[in-house]
Amino acid sequence: MSNRIDELPTLGVGASLSLSSDPDPVSLVKAKGGPSFVEYAGLVDVDAIIEEVSRVRAAGVPVLYHPSYINFCGSYPNSKVWLEETAKHIDAVGSAWFAQDVAYCFWETGAAYSTSLGYFVPPVFNQASLEKAIERVKEVQALVPVTVAVEPPPLTFYAGSMSLFEFFGELAQRTDCAILLDMGHLVSYEMASGKKVKDALDQLPCERVVEVHIAGGRLKEAVDGPIYVDAHECTILDQTWSMLEAMLPELSNVKAVCYECEGVKESSVLTTLKRIRRLVKEQSASEALVKSLDDVA
Repeated sequence: MSNRIDELPTLGVGASLSLSSDPDPVSLVKAKGGPSFVEYAGLVDVDAIIEEVSRVRAAGVPVLYHPSYINFCGSYPNSKVWLEETAKHIDAVGSAWFAQDVAYCFWETGAAYSTSLGYFVPPVFNQASLEKAIERVKEVQALVPVTVAVEPPPLTFYAGSMSLFEFFGELAQRTDCAILLDMGHLVSYEMASGKKVKDALDQLPCERVVEVHIAGGRLKEAVDGPIYVDAHECTILDQTWSMLEAMLPELSNVKAVCYECEGVKESSVLTTLKRIRRLVKEQSASEALVKSLDDVA
């Protein structure tokens, strides 16, 4: 494993949100029991968000950048200009690493945010698709100066011959990158594929998982049974809490656990952060992460 991953800072339990909508990140940070870091989705142009980010950093916590416009899979290369702007953005805000879903954000040439396709479109999980994902990740790593973390996307359908952890395990090993695991996305994989993530746990390099997400979602009835819909403004489902409890003991190198909470009331965010911290203290195999919570209410 890369020394760069081992050397990443431990950030604790934080919140991921949109800087320009509720809940207000600065108010959250200043509240008792608030997040120890703020992750945000933002435009590629750092000048468009730097004032808002500076407010958060002035409140006393670090930030992580979580973009939604990079193709980490598929045949269509990323714009060199946008990747150079991403590097500039990350450097300006001091993001220790950055992560994004491995999914299509744009089709054919050019550059675009994931909303241009409606949402992230997942790859087919097979060897041919994996080879293209390796090419795309290395393409990003060549221009972005911090550790890249790849994230399994939310799935309303599953296609392919490889398990989720087999695909992401080989992707991480062959590109020497880190991994972000979103608990709701893992639930969505189980529902879409009929497979259990822990059945393939030996195929995942758990030491590369540096960040964990948990967020609200909802179930939608479909012909073949319910599917998981990623919906951060909603309540965290019981299945997602159970996934967090099951995975925390397996991940000894986690640096950050993040609650994605766009559109959630501040009081609810603080209550949820408290519950997450309790679970981390009780279940996490990451000694550094547990220790980071010693002085947090």
